[in-house]
Amino acid sequence: MNRRIMKKFFNRLAVLAAVALLGAVSGCSSQKQPLDPSAPTVVTLWHAYNAYAKVEFDKCIETFNDTVGKEKGIIVDAYGYGASDELDEALYGSANQVIGSDPLPDLFTAYPDSAYRLDQIAPLMDLRNYFSEEDLAKYRPEFLQDGIWEEDGARKMLPIAKSTELLFVNETEYSRFARATGADPAELSTWEGLAKTAEAYYQWSGGKPFLGMNSYNDFALLSAVQLGREPYRPENGSVVFDYPQEAAKRVWDVYYVPHLMGWYRSETFNQDGIKSGNLTAYIGSSAGAGYFPEDVIVSGAESYPIECIVRPYPTFEGRAELMTQRGANLCGFASDEAHEFAAAEFMKWFTDPEQNAAFAVSTGYIPVEREAFSSLPELLKYVRPEDNNLAVEKSVAAAFEAMETKEFYVKRSFENSYSANQLFGDSLSQKVNLDLEELRLRVESGEKEEAVLADFLSEENFRSWYAGLTAKMSEVLAGEEHEE
Repeated sequence: MNRRIMKKFFNRLAVLAAVALLGAVSGCSSQKQPLDPSAPTVVTLWHAYNAYAKVEFDKCIETFNDTVGKEKGIIVDAYGYGASDELDEALYGSANQVIGSDPLPDLFTAYPDSAYRLDQIAPLMDLRNYFSEEDLAKYRPEFLQDGIWEEDGARKMLPIAKSTELLFVNETEYSRFARATGADPAELSTWEGLAKTAEAYYQWSGGKPFLGMNSYNDFALLSAVQLGREPYRPENGSVVFDYPQEAAKRVWDVYYVPHLMGWYRSETFNQDGIKSGNLTAYIGSSAGAGYFPEDVIVSGAESYPIECIVRPYPTFEGRAELMTQRGANLCGFASDEAHEFAAAEFMKWFTDPEQNAAFAVSTGYIPVEREAFSSLPELLKYVRPEDNNLAVEKSVAAAFEAMETKEFYVKRSFENSYSANQLFGDSLSQKVNLDLEELRLRVESGEKEEAVLADFLSEENFRSWYAGLTAKMSEVLAGEEHEE
């Protein structure tokens, strides 16, 4: 029996024990259907929270089971997967009844594309059956839009904790650079300004990269929309890829070119680049603010403290100031009345500001109900002192300010959007990685770096990538299988 199966086995034993105990405590008390405290309804929940977020989420589950759940006859049995991709794979396998897969849970966390794909196989519960218009009016409307993808307005997802992408900067290092070069912090507000700043920093620092980007997927889609074009356009009952070459070239110039020139270097965890002193800034999730380093470690014997600037997500010069919204939503599979009702009760409890603000802010996320945004100081009181609390506070403040002045972009979900967004999101970052490797190999074999770079930065190379992308996207949107 492998570790995962053993863990789930013991989790189930714990839940069964809790059910027995709760039944004994409740005795013969009665309650109208669909819930009965003497025979609690067990709601299984799969999620992808990890590290500290998982610890806090598990505490919330325990609190619910000991209070509201105990009173109403609900026990939430939660199981965490290591990452959202792992969870997506497990859910998709269970929905398709793949041999060896587990039964579908009652509740699960998901992003819109994944939930939409699942809904086509195993229908999700419509939250309108359990949430009144008054209930739904409590949530920020742009967060709710994630879960509306049918013409009848069925609501299939409930936001539980959101995040947004922000620009995190080592203020200590940037200030040194700005004093020496006269760099303008206002340049950090645009993609063009960031590239210009990074080029100047590269020259000033003797060849060090300035910026890393954690999530190209968000940038790919949002940059297109910032430039005035929604890349997925309905046409004759289907969806076509609408990504003008002019827009793609502007994106290429502020992403591909800086990476090839060495001004940017993106890794999985760009916070590590800050900590080692090899990066000065990165685009990352507000939910990761607590991981911003408090010190730069030069060597085992040398380190120095740094401070942090957090700025809103950049835009293109003269274009729409749109920002990302990330963070999983809660969905439930359509089942019987008792399980759906119990699932909805937990969803309402967890998104109530009293619970939700504490969970969201302490883990770097954004609460989802309007009431939680009445006061920034009220939000900041949930920041944990054991984190880099100054970075978290600045992140929360930057997100709070951006939400007042900018607009969240809401992704559209449609048939094949899951595959389309994966391809679009990986397109340019994969191109960067392949070309950087080829650049290294060609230089090592004796070619001049300037000549090799000229090949990569040529109009011909851009047009080749663009033609390949548009062809592959058309195939995916048409439902054709695509192989790399």
